[in-house]
Amino acid sequence: MKTTLLLILGILLTFASSVFGQDIASERHERVDKTEFKEAIESGDFILLDIRSVEEYQESTIEGSKLVEFNNGDLDHVFSRLPKAQKYLIFSNNGVRSKVALTRMKELGFTYVLELDTGLSNWP
Repeated sequence: MKTTLLLILGILLTFASSVFGQDIASERHERVDKTEFKEAIESGDFILLDIRSVEEYQESTIEGSKLVEFNNGDLDHVFSRLPKAQKYLIFSNNGVRSKVALTRMKELGFTYVLELDTGLSNWP
């Protein structure tokens, strides 16, 4: 009986995952420290987004990041073009703008977003 229930639960979770196009157990939205952020970059499983101005991005950034210009006031437009089921790493200069972006991405249905809690100003 217990085996049958576990089998049914497994089938339901697999079905739900395929219907919604995402892994239910892997949904995550949170701030992380620089050690975890660096490990996530090194895994190669993430899209890295720099949530700052063009000028700041041109001065310095984390290698491989794509700019999402915060100051243009149209984060929703940029985010609407991104696949929601991808895994994202986001950062800003001190964590303020990326915190806003993290909240907005969660509201828009992004399933996995990690934010560098201290921002680029405290990056190794």
